[in-house]
Amino acid sequence: MLIFSVPNRVTQGNGFYISYNNVDSDIYGSDTTALVWGQMEKFYILNGDHRKQYTPLISQGFDACLAYFKANSALINMRSDILKE
Repeated sequence: MLIFSVPNRVTQGNGFYISYNNVDSDIYGSDTTALVWGQMEKFYILNGDHRKQYTPLISQGFDACLAYFKANSALINMRSDILKE
């Protein structure tokens, strides 16, 4: 019998999504929340669970979510894509 593990909980936006992962902490060092642009083109990853904070921003679009990511730069995960200004 095959057992599939789906570690990420995804909330879809327009052209992006928010992905929470609390399973792969051995890889990322903690649970993580990623702001994912396009078809997995960029992963802006924060340590911790930020779903509650991102949820009201999703309807405002990617730029609102990116502003939240920037405002929490102290929590950027080591595996995050680098944000170029």
